[in-house]
Amino acid sequence: MLKQAAPEALKKIEDFFLFLTLLFLPTQLGLHFWPKFSYIYSLKIDYLSPVVYFWDILVMLLFILWIFGKPRINKLALNLMLLFLFTQALSLLGTANLGAGLVRLEQYIIAGFFGIYLSSLQNKKAIYLPLLLGVLGESLIAILQFIHGATLGLWILGERSFSITTPGIAKFDIFGMQFLRPYGTFPHPNVLAGYMLIVSSILYQVSWGRQKIFKIALLFSGISIFLTMSRTAILYGFILLVFLRKKFLILLVLLLTPVLFIRFSSILNFDNLALLRREELIGSAWQLFLKSPLYGIGLNNFIPALANNLISGPSRFLQPAHNIFFLTLAETGIIGLTGLIIMIGYPIVKKANLLPWLIIIFLGLFDHYFLTLPQGYRLLFLVWGLSLSRVKIVS
Repeated sequence: MLKQAAPEALKKIEDFFLFLTLLFLPTQLGLHFWPKFSYIYSLKIDYLSPVVYFWDILVMLLFILWIFGKPRINKLALNLMLLFLFTQALSLLGTANLGAGLVRLEQYIIAGFFGIYLSSLQNKKAIYLPLLLGVLGESLIAILQFIHGATLGLWILGERSFSITTPGIAKFDIFGMQFLRPYGTFPHPNVLAGYMLIVSSILYQVSWGRQKIFKIALLFSGISIFLTMSRTAILYGFILLVFLRKKFLILLVLLLTPVLFIRFSSILNFDNLALLRREELIGSAWQLFLKSPLYGIGLNNFIPALANNLISGPSRFLQPAHNIFFLTLAETGIIGLTGLIIMIGYPIVKKANLLPWLIIIFLGLFDHYFLTLPQGYRLLFLVWGLSLSRVKIVS
């Protein structure tokens, strides 16, 4: 009896940590370190900083518990992950900022562990409740931030402190009034919108017997996406509604057309700096790729390389290229891009979890966070792991 009870107790603890890992996936509570390589012009650059995230600790504990249970590991996922990591690590040979590259590689390894675990998971139903609660929780935070015009002081979840008057904060103008674009517990409203789209698409594909709570979560997710005013997320969300023939929601979006028209048309006039910066960053990525086409300039080295060039605007705009493929090409060259395409391309070719992948590819053409921000690559490997769990039975 005792021998039988021990594995069962271990499994329950593992399931508990899986629940926490998925629930806290959108959070960014962490301890930052600031070695010399994480500074540019004496400024701290978050992208270059080593960070110990609370979520990382949860993943490591989950992985240790899982290994103790002598699991059946998805060898396909393991091999694809090792190939991807190898192609990214090759770019660090001779790179100018090795420390920054190791920071990103370490984060990929932890998120990759998470993906391998999900690809080997037997009970897929265990993921849906924490994901649903995450959507509801982030939606509530986003709506309250919008109403309050500031953050809520939830530092324990990694929520940053700011208000609508904070310089450089994301906001939108409508009919002579300014509104804060809510961040949730994310570093930018666009990342919040991406999280809502991807997790909602995962939940939508599930028939789990709790339709009412799913519909509530999807509705709140839609409200949050609208409040973020993320153009790409709203555009893709509307296309998705048309494709799925959700007549009521399509009508609701159409009723909001005056607001959306102002938001989308602004990029062609007073808000065109976002478009210009994206264009120049992609141009810089291409030029950096031409300098080192095979191995790239080094993983997570785009910003340090960019620091020598003046980008449009009143100050230097130190951001990654807003396109995951051009960014990968610049940082890790043809080899790194090949590794990325193989890793994400395999489940896509196998038509596994296509809806979330289409969202990632579309948003990845206009933003960088799937490869550069903690919640971004967590989402990437969440979809990757769940997709590979459907491609091949673990052995």
